[in-house]
Amino acid sequence: MDEIGAVTSFLSGVGFGGVITFLIKHFLEQKSKLKEMWLLDYKASCDGLLDAYREVALTNSEEALKKYAYWELKLRLYASDSVFEKLQEMKDSPPSTAAREDAQHALLREMRKDLGFGR
Repeated sequence: MDEIGAVTSFLSGVGFGGVITFLIKHFLEQKSKLKEMWLLDYKASCDGLLDAYREVALTNSEEALKKYAYWELKLRLYASDSVFEKLQEMKDSPPSTAAREDAQHALLREMRKDLGFGR
């Protein structure tokens, strides 16, 4: 019985700090992996939306509009509310105008913020 008490005392004294360190390290690694996956998915959604936007601008086909709608919906999984405000401003602005160009720049700025590249 004294041996079990000694082993328990040793493990709790020396091992407890190691266990806490391991748990904190594991938590931080998992959080980092999740953040990395989120960034990759968000970037893919931004790329898809911008490519679909280009296709709509060039062809304005039904297929291009559906692809754009798909990427816009997928982007809702990741983007902040400010991205959608800017996206709506862009959609509401008349094509080939200064207002559309300003809205595009504002949208890209907000996307960059979400990705961690902007202020």
